[in-house]
Amino acid sequence: MSYTLGRTPVDDYKYNVGIAYIAIPTDVDRAAYIQDCYRNFTVSVWGEDGSFMNRLPITPEVLNFVEFPEIPAALGSPVVYVTEESQSQPVVIGRFPSQSTLGDTSEGDFSFGRNFQEGHVEIFGSSKNRCLRMGVHSGAEAGTMLIHVAGKQPGKFQVITIGDNEFTASENTSFSQQGAFITTSADRSADDDSNDAVFQQSPGEHRFKSNKFFINDGDEPFVLGNHLKTFLSDLIDELSKCTVSTAIGTQPLINAAQITAFKKRTDEFLSIVAYLKE
Repeated sequence: MSYTLGRTPVDDYKYNVGIAYIAIPTDVDRAAYIQDCYRNFTVSVWGEDGSFMNRLPITPEVLNFVEFPEIPAALGSPVVYVTEESQSQPVVIGRFPSQSTLGDTSEGDFSFGRNFQEGHVEIFGSSKNRCLRMGVHSGAEAGTMLIHVAGKQPGKFQVITIGDNEFTASENTSFSQQGAFITTSADRSADDDSNDAVFQQSPGEHRFKSNKFFINDGDEPFVLGNHLKTFLSDLIDELSKCTVSTAIGTQPLINAAQITAFKKRTDEFLSIVAYLKE
């Protein structure tokens, strides 16, 4: 195959290095063609002299950052090519900045981003400003960010912060797990975990460990069910033993049997779902 990319200064000699622009052939489906470029690591380009070359090899690192034109008549990202001498074959080895692209990084920064129509994704880091940012800007459509840890053995996703963690959502937030979900608010000033507040959620149950537990900023203490049952049972027993003086002598209360029957209802105070401990 004869390659014509690059200007010919003298004696049909081609420049070894040059600038070209990512192109789309006119006789192909754009989406299918671009998919084929990613599959085979090749691109088509327009040379600065107007020459068109199809299926030039391109390095995977560069292919990740080139932008394809929307229509065949437009130009995509400018790229740098070199010509392999033995076969005179141009190879795309880098992306070149265009005049319409302004760099927004400074010393100590790095930025990787891609644009497609209204969508934009970016990874930005700055050692100077001590920050790392990942962003998805989806325009009118819904965006997604996924962090996935998978393998034959259970993996781990770990976040360590010496400071605050903040999560903000304008819509719903949900957590789902197959094992236990545990959160601990530790008292770092204590010598042990006696002041720690722990919430543990396991399939079928929830557990709270804390010195105090409030609902709706309440100031009324909870009632211990078993203690209440024992107290009421003892009280009913004593009431059922009461007697009254009559003309025929001391007699038990007329409704002693009804009072004793209340003892059978003390279990109604006990929850089968919620449990407390002093």
